[in-house]
Amino acid sequence: MTTIRARGFTLLELVLVMAVIGILVAAISPAVVQRIMDGRIEETRVEAQALHEAMVGKAGENRFGFVGDIGRLPGSFQELVQVSGLPVYTTTTFRSVGMGWRGPYMNTGVTPNDYLTDAFGRPYTGAASGQVRSAGPDGVSGNADDIVYPPAVPVIAGAVIVTVKTMTGNRTIVDPAGYRVELFYATGGAEASLVDTAAPFSFSNVPIGIHAVRVVKTSNPQAGSVVSQDTITVRPGSTTAAELWF
Repeated sequence: MTTIRARGFTLLELVLVMAVIGILVAAISPAVVQRIMDGRIEETRVEAQALHEAMVGKAGENRFGFVGDIGRLPGSFQELVQVSGLPVYTTTTFRSVGMGWRGPYMNTGVTPNDYLTDAFGRPYTGAASGQVRSAGPDGVSGNADDIVYPPAVPVIAGAVIVTVKTMTGNRTIVDPAGYRVELFYATGGAEASLVDTAAPFSFSNVPIGIHAVRVVKTSNPQAGSVVSQDTITVRPGSTTAAELWF
């Protein structure tokens, strides 16, 4: 009767196998690590952009996020998901322009504080400037691997110029005497206004957003009566020109 004996690995074979495994691990590990790192960088960039858009809205759209409703940038990112004592959003009777907090402006993620930290588990900074910053892979702020969105500190205000026009017979009168222009906007989520009593009717440093504007008669008879009203859209760093007819 023949006995078959199981053959095991020799020490040399085991050493060779371990060496091959070591070479493969050494070759693959950097690529895997870099792939994981690239994924975290991209995830952080996407979330930084989402935080910025929650504050000021998306470029080219008529939605202006937290600033459009409150009239300022948040003091902290928490204000994007917590009302924090701000007035609750209401629609005013004048042109139905609303103001006040109507968040949450940001999806918090899996846990309530996910949106506060980047993909490396470190807190974002920059809420008060509107420019979201992550310290990046190395965790050190202020160097080349920081992840910043947008690249420059955003402008959150614009200017407005209003031209008042009226018809007398077949003649158009531009900026007639005896009228003032009032522009309404949010400050701290509450209604505020700017007034210009003489042409050219211009307003500077107006927070971005959709605002109401009206023309009021200042001379008798009917002083104080509103003769024209409309809404205007103020975009960052630009001048909105509006014509109000009566």
